[in-house]
Amino acid sequence: MAVRIKKRRASTVFGRSNNSIYIDGNTVRRIEPRFGERNSTGTRERSVKRGEELQLPQISFGYYLFFFVALAVTAFVCLWYVRIQSEITASQKRVTALEGTLTGIRNSNDEEYERIVGSIDMEEIKKVAMTDLRMKYPEEDQVVRITVENDDYVRQYGKIPVKSE
Repeated sequence: MAVRIKKRRASTVFGRSNNSIYIDGNTVRRIEPRFGERNSTGTRERSVKRGEELQLPQISFGYYLFFFVALAVTAFVCLWYVRIQSEITASQKRVTALEGTLTGIRNSNDEEYERIVGSIDMEEIKKVAMTDLRMKYPEEDQVVRITVENDDYVRQYGKIPVKSE
């Protein structure tokens, strides 16, 4: 199979520029290990030759300052959020406990009211009022009928008029 080496002009294929030489064919010419992999001799490729120092890009003090300030702000916001969430959870637990207490108090209050109402004997009260206190039912001429606009209650601002017959 013939190997064709072509040089592409400045054109793009699939969004990439092809300004490089490529080999047309389907066979592997030579296997080159990737960076950090072992080659056929068992040694790793090194990007820096012996005796040369690795040159790292210089990072300014401002970058470090910005990074640590951003880190501190992020940590503060996270801790604040966790504290607020725990306060909300605690207050929800308190509300639930207070609602349970309120329900218990209402139930005991209703039971006590029913016990008191059930223990009242109206016939006994009537008997004590008529015999011991000498009370009696009013006669027809003692009852005064008053018309009221509002049925809630009546306020007395003066004497009740006496019927004259």
